[in-house]
Amino acid sequence: MFEVINKIAKEKNIDKTGFRVITNCGKDAGQTVEHLHFHILAGKTLGEKIV
Repeated sequence: MFEVINKIAKEKNIDKTGFRVITNCGKDAGQTVEHLHFHILAGKTLGEKIV
């Protein structure tokens, strides 16, 4: 999975400046339909905290 994420980061030209990968799992994480997915966050300086 992380090989694909790195490939996407290179395709989107965010591999040099950095990106964050987040996975949500379950109701407490905000899912209404449980499934595995990843968010790739990039394009600006991200803070230390996620929430």
